[in-house]
Amino acid sequence: MGFKKAKVLLGGMVLGLCLLTGCTSKSQRAAKESVEEELKKLQSSDIQTIQNTIDTQELLPSSQYTEEAAEEIGNIFSLFYKDFSFKVKNVKTDEEKGTGTAKTAITTIDAYSLAKDYSLVLLKKQIELDASPQEVEFSLNDSCLLLKELLEEKDYDMETSEADISLEKEGDTWKVVHTAELDSLLTGNFASYMSDAQLLSPSEIVDAHFGTIKDFDSEQLKIYLSLDHLVETDDSYNNSLSMAIAQQIDKAFDYEITEEEQEGSTAAVQVSVTSPDFESILTSYKERLTQWLKTSESLSAGAQGRREKERELLLSCIEDNETVTSKNIAVTLYNDGINWKIQMDSNIAEAVFGDIPSAISSVSEDIQ
Repeated sequence: MGFKKAKVLLGGMVLGLCLLTGCTSKSQRAAKESVEEELKKLQSSDIQTIQNTIDTQELLPSSQYTEEAAEEIGNIFSLFYKDFSFKVKNVKTDEEKGTGTAKTAITTIDAYSLAKDYSLVLLKKQIELDASPQEVEFSLNDSCLLLKELLEEKDYDMETSEADISLEKEGDTWKVVHTAELDSLLTGNFASYMSDAQLLSPSEIVDAHFGTIKDFDSEQLKIYLSLDHLVETDDSYNNSLSMAIAQQIDKAFDYEITEEEQEGSTAAVQVSVTSPDFESILTSYKERLTQWLKTSESLSAGAQGRREKERELLLSCIEDNETVTSKNIAVTLYNDGINWKIQMDSNIAEAVFGDIPSAISSVSEDIQ
């Protein structure tokens, strides 16, 4: 009886051990340890360790890694894998062939949301550079800073997916086989999302452009819209006129996206745009000029005096304007296989400017 009890007890212990370990062989345990050891490297703060583990081009594709950007790149990897985790669920090995697979649950940052946010900030940054008083080259270090700021400022969700990780036996050691598919998965498919021509919708592209313009100050608007080139006058008056126009746009410009339509590689986004009513400004200018021309002052002013008064009146009418106008426009976009591109036309310029070029052109003889 005692012998039978011992057999039952031993059988129970073996069963319990199998439940805990899955009755894995020594080879399977060694393969599992190799996978765990390899994936734990992604949690390292040492960029070189991470670069030795995966193809980092999947996260930051660039052949121009510089010493200046090295520290920022290290910070990015550290932030990207801050909450990275994994669980090796099942391991199969074939000792004769020296191959194996490890079914593994991999949890990475929501790279789709990160890629969308990153693409948007890159686009907005490029628009901002177009409003810079000096030509500025956007470097790898600049792009790294933008990505690092996103990872620091936003709390992204985590996404879990499963992968069959391939292994090969080299001597007595199992090694993880790094395929392009595995490296992409370990970075949440970030590079794939970034290269997706449909990542940002046409409406998001338009919103990024118009939203950035709306956030510009008067000086940025003057540069971005090339307001200095509206008229050919002396520098002092030209600067005053362009700044007054920029301040009007800064004060009045607003927009609302109302509809989007896509057909193949083309799209149209309907936008309601609010801008200064320069027709009203022009009407006010002509009325005030007509009144002044009836005065004795205008008769004694002479040609130069009249020109100075006309300039003064136009500038005053622009600065004093409180009238805005709204216009519905269709913004056309084309997808070139990289991203959606806005097709700039006169309707967009007129909506943003409030048709100021035409208004200024009609009185250019007065002020030049």
